[in-house]
Parts: sequence; structure tokens; C-alpha cells
Amino acid sequence: MKNTEIALSRTKIAENFPELSEIGIELILSSMVEEHPELSTAEFFTWLDDLNKSVTFDIEFVPLTELKNWNVDELGNVRHESGKFFSIQGIRVKSANQNVVKEWDQPIINQPEVGFLGILCQKRGDVLCFLMQGKIEPGNVNKIQLSPTLQATKSNFMQVHGGNVPKFLEYFKDEVEGRKIIVDQLQSEQGARFLRKRNRNMIIEMPASTNLEVPDNFCWLTLNQLKYLLSYPNLINMDTRTVLSCIQIV
Repeated sequence: MKNTEIALSRTKIAENFPELSEIGIELILSSMVEEHPELSTAEFFTWLDDLNKSVTFDIEFVPLTELKNWNVDELGNVRHESGKFFSIQGIRVKSANQNVVKEWDQPIINQPEVGFLGILCQKRGDVLCFLMQGKIEPGNVNKIQLSPTLQATKSNFMQVHGGNVPKFLEYFKDEVEGRKIIVDQLQSEQGARFLRKRNRNMIIEMPASTNLEVPDNFCWLTLNQLKYLLSYPNLINMDTRTVLSCIQIV
């Protein structure tokens, strides 16, 4: 869409749905724009391919006893020496529900902390776009997947690992001038695998005038492009999906 077509579409949405808020109109418009001039869908796949080619990745399986800074205690639980991150413990579950297995044993990841899953959005070329991160994680079958702008546990952003502060953390953690909160929901994470783990799912809009320094492994996409990319297996990661699912058009 050209800027004139975008403006006309915005006007038509407002006329047909007068009950919508300003952000509701912008979200619908973003879901309609198929090819954004800043990064077309074809250009996105070129960006993704180049990013995958630039990344080296190797996984080596080692015994738990050889993991750096991790220990197995006398009960068989796996813990980090800092006492942070998470521990892997055994649990026994008993259920009164007659429609499920009444009792079973399983390992579970005990992580009683709240992390951030956050996506920044901003008007780019007069269309609301979402800042996505090309992120590689050990369990990915295809190297790079699209993750939220910020994907960090509390131990990560508190730098327990000794690394850098996650990029864009301040926009979600602090009261940054000009920010508008579109989504802010506390959600539990995979209760069958995690114990007491929650994430703060957020979408933050920043003014178009805010200069965001975006690294090469980040890209801007419209909602329409994200909807299209959802049809590709193993491309939009789980955390991105859960954040986007929190959007309400009001």
C-alpha cells in the first residue's frame, strides 16, 4: 500500500467501526498491509537466509555432572550453583479427576520467577510494525526462529549468567517517555513442564519519533506479514505466538 491508500484505509476502518480505539484501528490496518515497503516478505526471507548463513551453531551432549556451574544434589535434583535460573526436580502428582491418570511421577523445571516476553511496535511508513528478533536456541530444528523483541527470564535480565543486559529491556521494565502499553498480561508457562514459572507478556508502542537502534538480527514486520509467516513450520517461535495471542481489538 502507498501512504495515500493507507490513509484511505484508516479512514474507512474508522467510519465502519466507530467504536474502535485509535490503537484498534492501527492494529487492523497493520493486519491488512500485505507488503510493507520497508521490508517485503520476499526481502524478509532473504534476510532470514543471510542470518542463518552467518550463524555457526554446535551442540554437544555431555553428562549432567560435567555441566559448568551446575550440580546434581544428593536427591538427584539439578541446580545452578548461584541458586538462580531453575532446578530440575522430581515430583509425584495425584489427581482427583476421574478422567485422567490418577497418579504419576515426572521431572519438572522449578523456576519460581517472572520473565519478560515483549514486542516493541512503532509506526514505520505510517503503518504499525512489530520488532521481531531472529533468535537461535539449542532446541530449534532450523536454527533461526522469530522471537519477541525481548525474551528473557528474571535470571537473564538480572545478569546472573554474567552476560550483557538483554537488548531493549528498558522499554518494558522502566517508565520510558512516550511509551504506550497495548498488552500487559501475566501468563503461566507450560504448567506441565514448569513449576511456578510465569511471563509478563507485553506489547509496547513507541512514538515514530523515537530513534530505536536496531541490530542486524532484528526486523520490522506488519501484523499481516506475521500472520502469513505463521503458516511456515518452525518459523514463529512459541513465545512470539503467545504474545501475539494477547492482542485484543477494542
